[in-house]
Amino acid sequence: MRTAQASPVTTSEYTISYEGLTIDFTKREVNINGQAIELTVTEFEMLYLLASHPGQVFSRNQMLSQIWDFSYEGDTTTVTVHVRRLREKIEQNPSDPKYIKTVWGIGYKFAGDSS
Repeated sequence: MRTAQASPVTTSEYTISYEGLTIDFTKREVNINGQAIELTVTEFEMLYLLASHPGQVFSRNQMLSQIWDFSYEGDTTTVTVHVRRLREKIEQNPSDPKYIKTVWGIGYKFAGDSS
């Protein structure tokens, strides 16, 4: 079944807003339904990368090279752990995420309000 690609409700050069979620790159702030969410630097970078490219699938290796230094020697399970922690902070139901979707065998994408 094909789902609709999410589109930002509003966006500026440094702020992305989807229904219920606002990411301000300049202030490094994330709000869910008006409530501030504390994220680590890595979690913020991951969320901003995905949300600024809605619908685009990023492999774990791509995320490692774009969020961590390209010479990072860790394995891709690091990405999986960070995605899980990020989902716990921003998703109402981390087991059935609204924003960060898994594309099995490939990586992750930002889906926004699509189902």
